Amino acid sequence: MPSPSQTFQAYLSVLIALCQGTNPDVRELQGRFLTVQQWFQQQILPLATDSHPALQPLITEMNRTLRLVAMDVAFLQTARQPITRQQRQRQMLTKLAQIETFATSIQQALDGQKSPEPSGQGFDQASSND
Repeated sequence: MPSPSQTFQAYLSVLIALCQGTNPDVRELQGRFLTVQQWFQQQILPLATDSHPALQPLITEMNRTLRLVAMDVAFLQTARQPITRQQRQRQMLTKLAQIETFATSIQQALDGQKSPEPSGQGFDQASSND
């Protein structure tokens, strides 16, 4: 049975694939994003408890970045110019990659492989992309 983090990453992969399309269906994208966001709130967010205190910073950053993606999805819906849509898509992909990195770090921490630190995209880099 896959862990919550692995299932979250599977949902996230579908969302990333949708976002990478040339002209994504914004309604489908929004629906998939809502699924990812709900799964995060129900399965990942509760991991930031006293039983996993080391995960708190990763989950907090993940939550913050998900909220930023929600804004990008909303702005993508209202974008009329192709250049604006492309810009929003790029921004979403960058943030989704950061979320994917956080999810991988959480999974590794839960598996006991290494300390929970995001690899690749760091907290400072995630903040500078806003």
